[in-house]
Amino acid sequence: MKTAYFNESFAYLQLSIFTAAVLLFQYKLFAFAFILTFGLIIFLLFMSKQERVFSWIIAGYLTGSLLFLYGDKMLDALPIQHYILMIVNRFLLLIPILLLVYISKKFNKTVISLWRKPDWNSQIFFPFLFSGFHSLKIKYFLVIAIIVNFASFAYSILSAENSYTKDFLIFLICFSIVNGIMEELLWRGIILSRMSELSGEKAAVLFSGLAFGFSHIMLGYSFVTCLLFAVGGIFYAAITVKSRSIFPAVIWHVAMNLFMILSGLIPFPG
Repeated sequence: MKTAYFNESFAYLQLSIFTAAVLLFQYKLFAFAFILTFGLIIFLLFMSKQERVFSWIIAGYLTGSLLFLYGDKMLDALPIQHYILMIVNRFLLLIPILLLVYISKKFNKTVISLWRKPDWNSQIFFPFLFSGFHSLKIKYFLVIAIIVNFASFAYSILSAENSYTKDFLIFLICFSIVNGIMEELLWRGIILSRMSELSGEKAAVLFSGLAFGFSHIMLGYSFVTCLLFAVGGIFYAAITVKSRSIFPAVIWHVAMNLFMILSGLIPFPG
């Protein structure tokens, strides 16, 4: 009984350390983020028999994110239109993705356990996603969610002075698709899978959503806005877990990117 309680508590501690490390990294406190992570690895190595895969996932994510920043600086030196650079920047997410793929394979894990056809008839509940007084099939929930998101952006979209040039349309479509796919592969594909193995689905949905929201701080968004992104991340994770597939979250995420660009929340660099 005590062992089970310790394992559960320690799993939550690892999730908390990951979330804290993401937050430290986003505020450019890189040394503190890595010290926290490698302190956890050393503790697990000498003090605990608990499986160590997630501690290495944290280290891999931070290392990949640091390499991502270096890659982004190299892109800035290229004589290419800025909107093209922003699209290429999203492909740099392959760096942390490939590092986490390598770590997962080293520990004999299925890299993305939710890479499969969605169960569109699975139920999602209100108001707590996993339980509540009302349920809705995933296929209906996704349609309603996208409509509600569009309605919330409608005024900003109609007020925005978008020129709808060829360059703008290329950016709108390519950035939305590439960013949606890459972020979902990273966050709901790999990180959510490893978190679910560590602590169960409910905790994984919460912590992966929080960390996902915080990961946008370095992009210039306010902390409050990033908390809203975290709420979105929790919903993306919940629909992934409930449908047993990352594809509904990819569709939703791409739609959100489209709305954010059209409304100016993600500005077109021209």
